[in-house]
Amino acid sequence: MYASKVAQFALAGLAAAQSQLDAIPAGFNASRWAWVSNENPLLAAIPGEFNRSGFQAPSAATVSDSRVAAINEHINQTNFVAYDSRFFEIIGPDATVEQLQVLPFQIHEAPCYIPETSQLYFVEWGGPGGGENGGHDYQYVLDLKTNTLTKVRTNPPTWNVHGCVYSKGKLHVVTDGGPHETGYLATIDPSTWERKTILNNNNEQPFISFNDLDMDPEGNYYLTDSLSGWGRNLHPYGAPTPPTVYFVNGTTLRIKALMYLPDGNTNGIAVSPDGRSLYVADTGASQVKPSRRNEQGPRDLWAFDFATSRATGQKLPLLTNRRLLTRAIEYFYDGVRASRSGWIFGAGGEVVDVVDPESGWIMGSIRVGGGGNEPVNLVFGENELWIVGKGGCVARQKHS
Repeated sequence: MYASKVAQFALAGLAAAQSQLDAIPAGFNASRWAWVSNENPLLAAIPGEFNRSGFQAPSAATVSDSRVAAINEHINQTNFVAYDSRFFEIIGPDATVEQLQVLPFQIHEAPCYIPETSQLYFVEWGGPGGGENGGHDYQYVLDLKTNTLTKVRTNPPTWNVHGCVYSKGKLHVVTDGGPHETGYLATIDPSTWERKTILNNNNEQPFISFNDLDMDPEGNYYLTDSLSGWGRNLHPYGAPTPPTVYFVNGTTLRIKALMYLPDGNTNGIAVSPDGRSLYVADTGASQVKPSRRNEQGPRDLWAFDFATSRATGQKLPLLTNRRLLTRAIEYFYDGVRASRSGWIFGAGGEVVDVVDPESGWIMGSIRVGGGGNEPVNLVFGENELWIVGKGGCVARQKHS
């Protein structure tokens, strides 16, 4: 009897919250979805007292109005929060979020989907195994058919991988560096786990500590050189430059700085599917040495276009038309990826946001449960989005 009353109260609270939110389309599960917009007067002008930090989710806000509190409680139980009607079409009614592994370590990064073997490669970054600040010469491989997790080591060992892209049978990785080496760009053969370093300097100057990378359709690299690994003392070297975005020609390995962020920090990076635009996350709100969060610091996603040659019309390694695409609703975007359809997926806080690449509107958020499960990076599979992050979560968001 008591359990039945609890269930009735829970259903009543859900119904109350849903009645105060925009109605979701037919065919979408109301327990997994919420549609939030300022067309709702209750959310456009919140009664009473309310407040939250920019590092918190909207549903974590402190509110005095019981109706808004009920809305937030409902949102905290959902997997998907729509801010724009197009988000329903992007995700689809059959989408679910499933947690596959619970790894009790610090942060997981650098996911790569290997289609030939149906495996997910990723790393534990900055966690146990290397002292207080971390340091690892191993990586993980998850068999997606059996959900079996295995540790692997490359030959030679690869320390502190931070970013990964899979292309033409190889894992293309960047590292923070390790006890005896600075950061570098390398390839790993997943059939043999042989690692080949292909770039470790900019005209004989070391890098700070690489954070992430992406590749364009021509096979060129875009690398973010970040303060993050240096700030965690993952290698014993100094920071020779400000945080910088580099272009590396995939054939000649000729390198060029595209931009640097003297007041912020480089992090996630993504190339549009047509190769014409570049998206860069500035996560300067997370400061290092000393490590602290600065609410006045940047939490922004920037967009750029590539210049073209007047003579040939070919794309040049020059960025133009810099524009602030969006600021993360909560926290900041760590991992950033562009889908085949061009939507930008940014992981940060307790969500993966989907951003319109033209207007910068945030279409909606994919939630991975909160409560310590925080997405840090992501990769697209066949019909899934694979997410790794804090709290040891490895999750997949299945869509139609």
